[in-house]
Amino acid sequence: MTTGTVRRDADASRALAAWSRDVERVGGAAPIDAFVAARARARRLGAHVVRDAVGERVEFGFWAHDLDDRRVPDERVRLELHIPHGAVDPSAPPSLARFTRVRLPLERDGGFFWVAVRGLPIGTRSRLGALYALAFADEHGSWTTRPDPLGASYPFGAFAPAEVYDVAAMHEGRADAGTFEGLAAGPQAAAGDGVPRFSAPTNVLQLHVASATKGGTIADLTRVVRRVAEKVAAGAELTPFERCFSEYDAIQPLPLEPTIEREAGQRPWSPLAGPGVAADADADTGVEVDVALRRPDVHDWGYDVAFVGMGATNPSLLASGRPDELVDLAVALHTFPVRPMMLILDLVYGHADDQSLSILASAFFRGPNMYGQDVNQQHPVVRAIMLELQRRRVNVGADGIRVDGAQDLKTFDPVSGTLEHDDDYLLEMGELVQEVAGVRYRPFCIFEDGRPWPREDWPTASTYREVTERQPHAYQWGPLTFAHNTPALRGFWWDRWWRVEEILAIGDRWVSGCANHDTVRRGTQLDPAGPINHRLGDTLPDVLRRAYDHPAGTLLTYVAFPGLPMDFLNAVARAPWGFVRDTDDRYAVKVAAEEAGFLAWQVTPEGFAAADAFVRLKALGFDDLTSLRRAFRALEAEVASGADLIQLAGRVAPLLPGALGERPGVDDLKRVAAAFMADAAAWCNVERHAARIDQTAVAFAARVRALRRARPWLAAALRAGESCRLHDPPPPDHRPGRSDPASEALRPASTRVDALRIAPAGGERLWLVANLEGEPIDVDLGAAPEGGPWRMLLASPGAVVDETITSARLPDGEGVVLVAG
Repeated sequence: MTTGTVRRDADASRALAAWSRDVERVGGAAPIDAFVAARARARRLGAHVVRDAVGERVEFGFWAHDLDDRRVPDERVRLELHIPHGAVDPSAPPSLARFTRVRLPLERDGGFFWVAVRGLPIGTRSRLGALYALAFADEHGSWTTRPDPLGASYPFGAFAPAEVYDVAAMHEGRADAGTFEGLAAGPQAAAGDGVPRFSAPTNVLQLHVASATKGGTIADLTRVVRRVAEKVAAGAELTPFERCFSEYDAIQPLPLEPTIEREAGQRPWSPLAGPGVAADADADTGVEVDVALRRPDVHDWGYDVAFVGMGATNPSLLASGRPDELVDLAVALHTFPVRPMMLILDLVYGHADDQSLSILASAFFRGPNMYGQDVNQQHPVVRAIMLELQRRRVNVGADGIRVDGAQDLKTFDPVSGTLEHDDDYLLEMGELVQEVAGVRYRPFCIFEDGRPWPREDWPTASTYREVTERQPHAYQWGPLTFAHNTPALRGFWWDRWWRVEEILAIGDRWVSGCANHDTVRRGTQLDPAGPINHRLGDTLPDVLRRAYDHPAGTLLTYVAFPGLPMDFLNAVARAPWGFVRDTDDRYAVKVAAEEAGFLAWQVTPEGFAAADAFVRLKALGFDDLTSLRRAFRALEAEVASGADLIQLAGRVAPLLPGALGERPGVDDLKRVAAAFMADAAAWCNVERHAARIDQTAVAFAARVRALRRARPWLAAALRAGESCRLHDPPPPDHRPGRSDPASEALRPASTRVDALRIAPAGGERLWLVANLEGEPIDVDLGAAPEGGPWRMLLASPGAVVDETITSARLPDGEGVVLVAG
């Protein structure tokens, strides 16, 4: 069966199906465990390039249990291929491109479908390959396509066909092969089963790729990493923007997988109906079809996953449209001079967006949750596919993983009739073996698990230890990192001192640091009329910036806390951040309304007035920030009251600009919401604000990071003789979940903390004194702990230290570190 040079390899196709049937039995006799069989099959699902004596063939495997359940006959199930006519550049695709569409029969093994095809164009760094999907028809001959969830490349998004891609070619000649070979030759390879695991970094920089650089792609981020590397190697001065990336051991991007898309408007892949493209066209000859193309350009923070393509990369983040860009980033980090850096990938398997229901079989989902859908990892095939997606994702050359929302992964217990946390699955994630440059290894692991979140009492009930107790190698997000930490509130540090004491005692396997994608966003949801610590700044944006890039808090985290410090790029640069999502039409107005606080906390009138700021909202008639804030606060209140879109349009209409017409409707509200999200995403771009990055602040933060990197012993829990205490601590039973106005009367005028850290074997000693919040304090540096003489090591920008280094004045948020030995 041929179409030009494309032909179905009947023998190889039958062999695939026969292998699939045989995998159910060991030695052709006893049936094996369903999950074991599913793991074996999952390795061959998707599209795989195979080179043999004849040439190249592509083996395809799909799992579509629902087609088997519905007894859809073989003749109505096909592999659908779209083969491009000539070169198509996915980074700048033509608005209309011609493809030959071919539908080929598959071999069937129950709910698994297999076929081998020769003569296909295979995608590489320099060319677009054939695009493919599973197609099936109903009894009336109406065809539906379903994307492959295990594809390696999705140049037009998760709702479009995947691309046949040469994955092996991405790894040829890797300049960072020594990273993995060195791990294999190291002492860790001799432990356990001989598969080494990457050790924890000293610190981590979390960032959002689309907001990190002006270009907003992985290639742009790689260019920044290489530029910083070149300057570090040459001993050249870094710009303030570049310094934000320095003195880190690891970079952890927010999720890079394909996300959901806007339902309204033209999708990036839109086949056109017309003559010669009948749905039941002859598979033997193929038909020519025209497809309207558009480069994917969604704005999303990464957690709204479609669950299709979780082993691939979001094309909106690829300047070239080629997945090789992520390998390039890994190589740039691993070859960073002086001290190589790690790549930690953020994995989202605890939930899927509702849009996924339209492109995946029902067995993938257990039912709705607060984020969309629970993923049904209890099903053996779904479980195997999820682990296989993780394996393929990390095999780009990542050193570590961060598992988002691990507490959301649950299984149903038929005995108790309740949902229980699936700790066995988390263990399987932590033990998964990768292979890069011929080296088998396990990645370093971080789990975000705040169980019993979202139970009402989670702020005080969460222990953040369930995963690390079972997986001692792993780290968890700690109590000052998870979810709702808001250091812009008065009394934050004093009220949460009980959590600080936990970090000091048992936090050597916790990730610490108050700034991340969740917490900074939560800061924008604070009531400006609430108990805000206005000592942090003159305006709300100033307060928020300094709350999450807090010199005293940074010193406490990096000097006193054990475990793993993590920073967030937007906070380090004191750039805006908020909830970024323009990927949905159904909930767009609700989502935008809930971000009304962004306009108060992250935008100033001067910033809004800039010619290149909020251009979409201005085009709709929002000429000044005051009227925009008023309209969005009204929208927020109406959404909170339960008003539907029609009611919203009527009630908010008087506050909307006249450019929207006399009677703005639902579509106008959606236009406003889409404009807000796109403008907010542009406003959050860190490099956009590079000119106003505080050089003194970023230089100080880099020196603090360097201090920690030079002293790995600080990662251990406090030992005998070490201490960290408040001068005026709260009562022992003080356990507010959030800042409690009733506790204001108990708080001291200042929150002074002293910490003493001592290197093992009585070596170097560090003394930290900081004013976490409150009135300025005067510190007698002559009253230092024993073990001197002491000398100044670090002073925050606002600390005033006398010339003789015998006293220091520490305003709110300032601190000093002295060293002896």
